[in-house]
Amino acid sequence: MAGKYRLTTLGCKVNQYESQRIREVLHALGFRPAQGAEAADVAVINTCAVTAQALSKSRQAVRRLGRGGRTEVYVVGCGAAADAAHFRQIDGVIAALGHDLDVCSALEALVGRRCRHAWAPPSVCTGGDLGVTRLRPAADVNEGWMMADDSADPVRASTPRTRATPSMIKAGAALPVKPSDTLVERIDAFAGHQRAFLKVQDGCDASCTYCIIPQLRPTPRWKPVPAAVNEARSLVAAGHKEIVVTGIFLGAYGRETAVRRRFDAGGSPLAGLVEALARVEGLARLRLSSLEPGDVDETLLEALARHDNCVPHLHLPLQSGSADVLRRMNRQYTVDAFVAMIDRVRAALERPAITTDIIVGFPGETEADFAATVEVARFAEFAKIHAFPFSPRQGTAAHRWRKDFVDAAEVHERMTRLAVVERGCSLAYRRRALGCIERVLVECDRAEDNGATERRVDRVCHGRTDRYFEVCFPAGEAVRPGDLVPVRIDRVTPGRTHGTLVPTALGPPVERSV
Repeated sequence: MAGKYRLTTLGCKVNQYESQRIREVLHALGFRPAQGAEAADVAVINTCAVTAQALSKSRQAVRRLGRGGRTEVYVVGCGAAADAAHFRQIDGVIAALGHDLDVCSALEALVGRRCRHAWAPPSVCTGGDLGVTRLRPAADVNEGWMMADDSADPVRASTPRTRATPSMIKAGAALPVKPSDTLVERIDAFAGHQRAFLKVQDGCDASCTYCIIPQLRPTPRWKPVPAAVNEARSLVAAGHKEIVVTGIFLGAYGRETAVRRRFDAGGSPLAGLVEALARVEGLARLRLSSLEPGDVDETLLEALARHDNCVPHLHLPLQSGSADVLRRMNRQYTVDAFVAMIDRVRAALERPAITTDIIVGFPGETEADFAATVEVARFAEFAKIHAFPFSPRQGTAAHRWRKDFVDAAEVHERMTRLAVVERGCSLAYRRRALGCIERVLVECDRAEDNGATERRVDRVCHGRTDRYFEVCFPAGEAVRPGDLVPVRIDRVTPGRTHGTLVPTALGPPVERSV
């Protein structure tokens, strides 16, 4: 066994998918996860840089894992792409690998040396011979160290070492310099999750004025349909009943740009992908991650409506209901287009659940702008609103508009008001499900006191419905996490939805994970 690893993930669904790829690479090299407080030989931190706060949390995670110097730390993800120089200076960091590299292949080559007699810590390299531009430099490559005894355990800190020569470093020259032009990455399972994420798209060049991602992942790429289908089959074979299709800009799937005015005429490549994935045998639920109004055309809606395993849930970020704010954000839709899209979705899908993101306090947002956002939110009757106060991200256009920043107290007050609207919309949406039977993917269970005089403790399961809201329901030992079960919605409160297992409502009582 090569040793133990610790993998920390911050950020979005794409990061979570990419961490699973890294996990599979480490397992293939013979590494196993460190348990609890157990020391790790290698740590990989998949960082996020979408906001200044996210980048700060990423730095804290790297410092914590590198403390003491006994763990070799590798930094990947958007933080590594945004601020490699800073991460390279943190104790314990061996390399910061940004998105301009095939990260998993680079990790396989770098970490893999720990398992081979030619191990040389990358910290001694300038990066030139390796083809890696983000390795921590040393003053003199000849002052580096490598394993002296081929038979020695490379995990042991006490292993004798000897000086490395440039020819020894040269052995790493095969490291990839950049990722493939198309997505070739895949995973076999999504460890620790009942739902599996399937990344089919990467990159964005749309340049919203608040977003740093186009500077970190600038090149749109996508996974060919046959490759996506084969990966979906593997995920189903691993026991996943639900697959969530994800990407940095999912609507740009099959296109060379995320700028909508540059799209080629013709049908929706995303709709074609949905058609192919929906036909994967054994896939019970197919869900799409974030889309924009222009992505939700008639061909996509027809594909979603045609297949029973395509769930009636869409995540459609509004960001703002103000026409002026949307223009300043450089979003690729108007308020009228968003409202029209809501009408199309309602016409095409049965009781659709529409969730959204909203940014509060964008530079220049007036009280009238915020009121317009609330108006659209109430019209859309969002099942869930993810609200975020504007966070100025250095390197974006909006970061420079300081004279237009909204007072923090005002932003807080608007966030409070929007939270009231969100609770009302969510409660109203879930109330419409009362008496309905929903499919629930069981995520976990817990014991709860039923409040009876005899103080009996019941087993309560919970999971998400096709329409994404969470349901709690009592269940016997026959129901396990990973099962897909029918549940009747009995009671709704502002913070919770309660149901009852209906064993015969949808055919077989339980669809069991393998």
